Amino acid sequence: MTRSFKFGSVKIANETIEAIARKASSEVNGVIEVNTKSNKEAKNTKVSVMNGFIIIDLNLVLNADVNVRKTIKNVQENVKRQVETMTGLKVKRVNVEVNSLVIQ
Repeated sequence: MTRSFKFGSVKIANETIEAIARKASSEVNGVIEVNTKSNKEAKNTKVSVMNGFIIIDLNLVLNADVNVRKTIKNVQENVKRQVETMTGLKVKRVNVEVNSLVIQ
């Protein structure tokens, strides 16, 4: 995503936004894994831009002992806050897919 400023432009790669989103997700209590690349069925974290807004798709593995709805809400809020704070870009949506629950 490219933003223009008075003294030039700044480009932030989608991979950078993905890394911020994965880190922010992993900080939430109950999240075990984000975007498990070893699992061939799991989809990767995806960032897309529509009309100047960012849409983030995450795939998570959660601890079975947590409230899933509350955990997902916390992930969405943390990802949105951190991406917007670190990049200055506006996040429109954070879509979360729970691939599995793990009993620990």
